[in-house]
Order: sequence, then structure tokens, then C-alpha cells
Amino acid sequence: MRITGVETLHYRFPLDPPFRAAWDPVPRTEQDATVVAVHTDEGVTGYASGDHLPDRELLERHLTGVDPLRTEVVREIVETVDFHGGRPWTVEAAVWDAVGRALDTPLWKLLGGRSERILAYVSSGELVEPDERARRCAELRDRGVRAVKLRFHHADWRDDVAVVERVREAVPDLEIMVDANQGWRMPGDREPRWDVGTAAQCARAIEPLGVYWLEEPLRTDDLDGYASLRRLTSLRLAAGEMARSAQEARDLVLRGGVDVVQTDAVLALGIGGCRRIAALADLAGRAWSPHTWSNGYGLVVNLHLALAVSTVPYLEVPFDPPGWSAERRDWMLPAPLEIAADGTIAPPPGPGLGVTPDFDALERWRVG
Repeated sequence: MRITGVETLHYRFPLDPPFRAAWDPVPRTEQDATVVAVHTDEGVTGYASGDHLPDRELLERHLTGVDPLRTEVVREIVETVDFHGGRPWTVEAAVWDAVGRALDTPLWKLLGGRSERILAYVSSGELVEPDERARRCAELRDRGVRAVKLRFHHADWRDDVAVVERVREAVPDLEIMVDANQGWRMPGDREPRWDVGTAAQCARAIEPLGVYWLEEPLRTDDLDGYASLRRLTSLRLAAGEMARSAQEARDLVLRGGVDVVQTDAVLALGIGGCRRIAALADLAGRAWSPHTWSNGYGLVVNLHLALAVSTVPYLEVPFDPPGWSAERRDWMLPAPLEIAADGTIAPPPGPGLGVTPDFDALERWRVG
């Protein structure tokens, strides 16, 4: 089997009313997404999405003729394109989907098969008042959810801590992750980042609240800062969702002392690269658990890999209705992913990623 072509289809999904992401100063009125199709000479096509693919022609030129079963060759080729251009990892995910389809095996099993299901931690997206967040979290707990992630992004981090306190009071049996959103910024956002002192004060304030981890309290590249913070708090530290290279992710673990590295397989390093980082983290007594905020397809890709290799009992599932519902998150999928009554989530059944795009249904949002 050989790769014969790489195709992209572009879509734009309207968000009305707008989604007000805590980390984005501009309300989101639409979501752009690209479906990547990797074709082979045996009629097997793999699909993926999660980010745009501006380097399609370059990738097609270098991947045409490659056996998709040689996934490390594919990873190395895509890595060279990543260095010079955009984040091209959706094409690697599509190759893995093709491999799974050719072998009639779901990707989570092909990659290692550690687990068939994983506990979801529901990842909030908007800033709301403490009582409203507590109400939403209690509702999630009643639906079987066992863990949530709360967003920090108020001008004064103490106002964010007040939300954690209120949620902990309302749902004492719920696991809580906290995302400080200091690792990177949206284009044009010049808001100052936290320094080590601020991060340490915040960490100490939430330590008594039983927080599972504190995510991205510092810039991703502040390795010395992370090493210092590691010595100042007992909380697990998580970071690295947008790490551009394997070296960045590696150094967060080995030099920064980060407990959980969070590279996203469709945005950073790909399935093959994230699998390597997960193994490194495991050998160092740390863990890998991916960021999954792209679209429903990107969530599915990371879900498969987490089931295969992650040692963290939870996986991020973006869900914060009404602003970010399962229908908004998964508009590219034939059907939304559902969290089961026991708080776990599993990918769609079937070979590869278990998803075949419904192009007829998507056509109404096609833009290219």
C-alpha cells in the first residue's frame, strides 16, 4: 500500500450566540476546520481534523509513494515540514486512520491498547460567577462526571480562587483541575503573564482545596521558572499543550520538573511524537495527558492515543454548555461523543479512528 495523495476540505461553522473562551479576548462567532484525507493506491482513505493544513502541497509531494504502515517514516517527514511551516500533524493522524482501516483495527488497540475507556474530566471554557460554576459542576456530578477543569483568567487571580472554593464547597467529591492559561497567548493578546512569585502564591492558595493539578501557571518556555515552582508547591504541575518540538516537551519533563506534559497529537508532535513523549514521561515517573481543545475530530484522535499510552486516569473533554455544548464541539462528527453514566468516555467503534465524515451533512458549511 502506498500513499497517492493528500486532500483538504475546509469548513466554517457559525457560533450564534458567540462562544466567549476565557483565554481569548475576542468572542468567537465561528469555527474554521479542515478535514484532511490521505488516499492510498489500495482504495483505503484515512481522515482526520484538528488544525488547518497550509502545507498540503508540500506534504503531498513528500508523502506520495510512502507506505503508510511505515508510521515512523511518516512522522519524520511531517516533522521536517513542521519545522519550516504550520502545524501539519493532522495529516499524520489521517495516515494512522488509514493504517487502522487497512488492518481493520481501532487505533487505540493498534497503538498499545492499555484501556478501552477512560474517565472524562470536563474542561470548562468560559468565565462565570462562582455560584453559576458551582451549579454547573453539581449538575455534571449528578450526571456521573467525576472530574472538572476550571479556567482562571480574571484580572486578579484571587477572584479565580474564589470560584474553586465555591465549587469545592458545593461538590466535595469532585476532582478539580485548574488551568491558569499562562503558557501562551492568542494572536495580538499582550496581557502580562504570571511570574514565579504569582504562580507560587496561587498554588499555595489552592493547595488546601484538593486540586488535582495546576496547569500552565507559567510561560511554556520558562523551564527555570517551572523548576523553581516545583520546589515551592505540592501540587502537580501540568504544561506543554502547544510545545512546538519534542525538545520543548522533553525539557519540560526533565528540566522543568513538570508532572504532566500535555502535547496535543493534532497540534504538537503528532501521534508518533506524543507516544514518544508519553514513554519518556513514564520512565521519568511523570505522565502524559493531552490537551484536546481543537474540534471533535481532534478530541477523537487524542482519545485513541490516551487510551493506548496515558497513565493519567482522566482525559480532557471540552464541555461547558450552553456556550460549548457537545453539538458545538462535535459538529464535524456524524454524532457527538457522549460521557457515560459512570463518567467514562470511549471513541466511536470501528477501525482506525472510528469516524467516517458525513460529507453530505458537512456541505452546508463548506468554504473551500
